[in-house]
Amino acid sequence: MWRAIFFCASAVHALDVVNYGAFTVTATYSIANQLGFFTAYDLDVIYNQVPNSTFAYAQVLNGGYDVLTGTIDNAVNLRLNSKENVTVLGQLDQGPDLVLASRPDITSLDQLIGKPLIVDSPVSGYAYLLRKLLSANNLTLGTDYFFQTVGGTNLRYADLVAGALPNGTEVFATMLLYPFTAEGEVLPASQKPNILARVSDYVNPVSSSAFTTRQSAITNLTESSLLTRFVSAMYAANLYLHNPFNKHCATSLIAKQLQVSTKVAQLEYAAATDPQTGEISPWGDFTVNEPGLLNVIEVRDEFGGFSGLPSNYNFAAAIAPGPGKLIDYTIRNAAVACLKIDLLFQEC
Repeated sequence: MWRAIFFCASAVHALDVVNYGAFTVTATYSIANQLGFFTAYDLDVIYNQVPNSTFAYAQVLNGGYDVLTGTIDNAVNLRLNSKENVTVLGQLDQGPDLVLASRPDITSLDQLIGKPLIVDSPVSGYAYLLRKLLSANNLTLGTDYFFQTVGGTNLRYADLVAGALPNGTEVFATMLLYPFTAEGEVLPASQKPNILARVSDYVNPVSSSAFTTRQSAITNLTESSLLTRFVSAMYAANLYLHNPFNKHCATSLIAKQLQVSTKVAQLEYAAATDPQTGEISPWGDFTVNEPGLLNVIEVRDEFGGFSGLPSNYNFAAAIAPGPGKLIDYTIRNAAVACLKIDLLFQEC
């Protein structure tokens, strides 16, 4: 307990800056930011929109980002394949609204044959999930379709809606998730993406976004305090999100943060609170869904994503949480202990 109390402590003279990297503006972040939860923990959280996974994880390792929410598969890849000391603090979500979306004139998977599909990285988690659902429909990478590297979901969504990359290259389909899937549903018919498949229909559960940092930060007292307070603020926001009495308020906060209509915000709220694929975790405390993570690992392994590991490698042991391991709950546990209960009763 003394450890948690220390990590919760902060300087009283000024807000402490946290550089936070993220691929998407989640509902949990929206609530924490709009209701002042970060300020309540004496934090000034700087949101950094990451352009792609390669850049994002380099920033985590070199100290550019204090914490990142990114696909847990990327942390697995870096830790197991590249021996990089990235650490997962906890799980934020299970792939809300994670879909394969196409431009309006493409209405079936067969129409993707011979087409490039834009991705963040050919060796990222969502690319492997995309390969999985296409493989289930008898489509093979390199034979029936190929990948074109573009960047993060925000960039790919913009390109999909535009129908082309900035250089004029046609765009046909890509993976989308919260908040872009719902945003696309209200676009004019000439721009509205078609949802060709949902990942949850092929792989479920999926452990998706995770709080990630560099391993050395956990044992650094200053960095640990920042991380603990950040995760605790997000924990409070996540509890707030999932309290049905807060539905109206949470929806309005999402609308304000994303600058979308109430109609879109209602779709976003439904996606974020989905009991299977939303911003959820076992026990509601950012615990990693281990079956979901093993599913992600199995998909990567199926398509040769662990070429440097022996065939009998024990993945279950590799994802077992503990100090200094891929998943380390030291910060998460302290964050839960630091919860400011009064935040859960705030009104809009």
